[in-house]
Amino acid sequence: MSITNTFSIQQISEKDFHFNFIGSIDAHASAVLESLATLPSETYVLLDFSQVERVNSMGLSLLLKLFEEWERKKIRVEVQQLNRMVNMLFKITGLGRFVKSDGQNPQSAIGPTTVNPEPPHHPEHKASAAPSIHDKLNFVASLQSGQQLTGWYLLNTYLQRRLKKAIHFEQSVDTPDSRTTDLLFAKPFEACFMMKQYGFIPLLRPQSETDEVVILTRADDNRSLQDYQNASVGTATKDSFVYLLGRFLCDESGLDSEKFTFDFSGNEIKALQTLIRKKCDLVFILKKTYEGLSSFSRNNVRKLDESQTDFAYHLFCIAPQLKDEDSALVDVLLDMENDEQGQKILQDIQIQGWSTPEQGELQMLQMVYNRYVI
Repeated sequence: MSITNTFSIQQISEKDFHFNFIGSIDAHASAVLESLATLPSETYVLLDFSQVERVNSMGLSLLLKLFEEWERKKIRVEVQQLNRMVNMLFKITGLGRFVKSDGQNPQSAIGPTTVNPEPPHHPEHKASAAPSIHDKLNFVASLQSGQQLTGWYLLNTYLQRRLKKAIHFEQSVDTPDSRTTDLLFAKPFEACFMMKQYGFIPLLRPQSETDEVVILTRADDNRSLQDYQNASVGTATKDSFVYLLGRFLCDESGLDSEKFTFDFSGNEIKALQTLIRKKCDLVFILKKTYEGLSSFSRNNVRKLDESQTDFAYHLFCIAPQLKDEDSALVDVLLDMENDEQGQKILQDIQIQGWSTPEQGELQMLQMVYNRYVI
């Protein structure tokens, strides 16, 4: 499906403040949305999203800023005709309170106290003095697909040569130890945890790529997603964006994820094995993991649904004690697209290139993390 990068607003009539939003709401929509900030106080605004193709995390950040400004001016705002994915994102981020109530889009039962009633499990870090910059840096990466592993080792060698530093690479299995991690490529909520707890600094994100979830069942199970009431579900961890998004996706399909039984296996391949061995009914996994499965695994599962939210993404972060060296690292990574060897490594790690995350994107991701995981 082709998605435009343009956004426009059409006012239905001059008598009221009923607007059609048209196109994609992302960073490029900033100037158009700002034009609505001057509406008179104590009025009613109705926004029609029937022609909105997508809303990404930056777009949600811009909408939240506008809606909060309108609330300060005692402007009542309602949004109608959201597509399924946009409606889901409004609920996840708390913008669901602006969706016009018409009996068609009930609020999801998932809330800050029900998605993750227990604090997420993370390794205990003993109190210690601020870590110093060591001669050898430690680089930890949470892979989006098992097929990327060789490419990440090649990237590590590439960084060593260009930064002229010794760097040790390892694949992330659990939440990294903040005392020994210098460079970090992390899953969305894992990155938020390291940023919030230990001051890690987000530098870059994969270009034109977000983390999406797929819901799988076994190939020999012919039921549709709506038939999986009270299902048992396998997924990697409870404190992950995949888990959150999978639950919302099921709720938007008419299921009640509160009634699911969850099996947290620690990683996505183990979760998939649980499904194939008929120990659960459904699995939530990262879309990129699904796309990288072997033909054997693909032939044993069937995709029931997938998200298209364009919201969350892995982040390349640096430890706070290395903040004075961040520009050199950023320059090397951004220049990979212009270097033949760099281009080959990008192909191996299945990333088009790197881009700098917008501040609004980071704030929205951290807001969702704080809302559901903390």
